[in-house]
Amino acid sequence: MSARVEFPDANYFLATSRLVPGLDGGYTVSVLRRALDFATVGGVQPTLLTFDFRVDYQTLLQRFVGLGLATPSTVLRNLLMELRAAPSVIRDRAAANGVQLVSAEPQGPVRLTVDLDPAGIPWRTVVSQPTPNGAAETLYTDFSDHTGARLFRLPYVSGRADWHRADILVDVFGVDGGAVGQLRGFGELYRVWLEHVIATSPKRPSVVVVEARQVGELLGADPERPYLLVHTVHNAHTSAPHQWDSPMDASWIGWFETTANYDAVVWLTETQRTDAERRFGPVSHSVVIPHPAAETGREPTVERDVHLAVMVTRLVDQKRVDHAIAAWPAVLRARPAARLDIYGDGPLRSALQAQIDELGIASAVTLRGYDPNASEALGRAAALIMSSNYEGQPLVVLEALSRGCPVVAYDVSYGLAEMVEPGVTGELVPAGDIAALAEAIAGVVGDTEKVDRYSANAIRWARAHGAEESMQRTAGLFRALLASRR
Repeated sequence: MSARVEFPDANYFLATSRLVPGLDGGYTVSVLRRALDFATVGGVQPTLLTFDFRVDYQTLLQRFVGLGLATPSTVLRNLLMELRAAPSVIRDRAAANGVQLVSAEPQGPVRLTVDLDPAGIPWRTVVSQPTPNGAAETLYTDFSDHTGARLFRLPYVSGRADWHRADILVDVFGVDGGAVGQLRGFGELYRVWLEHVIATSPKRPSVVVVEARQVGELLGADPERPYLLVHTVHNAHTSAPHQWDSPMDASWIGWFETTANYDAVVWLTETQRTDAERRFGPVSHSVVIPHPAAETGREPTVERDVHLAVMVTRLVDQKRVDHAIAAWPAVLRARPAARLDIYGDGPLRSALQAQIDELGIASAVTLRGYDPNASEALGRAAALIMSSNYEGQPLVVLEALSRGCPVVAYDVSYGLAEMVEPGVTGELVPAGDIAALAEAIAGVVGDTEKVDRYSANAIRWARAHGAEESMQRTAGLFRALLASRR
């Protein structure tokens, strides 16, 4: 267990878009683990804020408890669930704004899809209109309060990576069903709720750590906010070939224009901060705080299978699982007993299975599918294989090193080179070089002496890069920001 780190006296919030088991890969896990580290290492219980239009977060929270990603003490609050329970929060603000132009009701036939909450009360009505080809075009969604009365309407925004920036009006309705006023876009809707959360919290400074870009952009647009806003970065900001000056990922376009709105920006790796500032200039209060290694940095309790390599990943284009499969025939020529177990699911599963069958390596490469306990395989495998196109700072590598599992990976942006030391805890090869990947895998898998040595080094690295170090940096940042604001 890590030593206790002293955090400044404040209310702490972790603001995210959604938190759903099995979605968003390492992002969801990293946010929940941060909340756990705040509580267990920092001694403060943060509140998770989900800016998401769902009504089942209490059920989802219990699932996270079952997965070990939350505890019975974890506090999670959701925008829609709370606005439904206290509709005056949004109705009063909208009434103060007044009515500008209420969206017109659709002409012609419409299709209504009504969803009920666990109590059997309508909470969402999706309004769509049939198209000539027999499909349906979504027009807007009406959300209801806890009594089933219409509360607010969100126009449907399609075909935009920056949907959150859409210049829309959010109609807000009274208990009689008539419009009482409007909010300006998703931004005012998000800020109304957060203002309510802050106002009803203990009277002390508040720190909001934003984990999602769209949430950060919308909250940061308020220059008069009565709280500190710290924005974390979770993924690479470029598209292929992921060099510092490569084309921007569509979902990042515009975000760098907002960095001055945050009290601090937290990067996961020094390399990404350097690349970003090389391109866009220095960011005020820019710091690097990597994800910590998991609290499993101890000697493995099971014997490693020196012939077994594993992948724990989503089966999507970004992860390039097909590269690892393509490398395996060459691995088998050097190490005939080598096996690869691939844990995870995704849209490419059928294509990857076809590739395995075509190469005739089904006896050596197995798609294991989604397994909530897949990380346990890292405690007995000889190597974790990563062939991604890009990363932010992959949590599975931290998990592997914590469990003493060597890593063989493409050296991609970002994070791998700052976690894996070639010849010490694993091997890194040029991105996209399948032949080099196969050679590196064969150089580890099957070599008992090397696996044992790399494994011991990995555990030592994990112990030196655990939650205590991460929380010390985090607490130091908060102290500096709070002192500056005072």
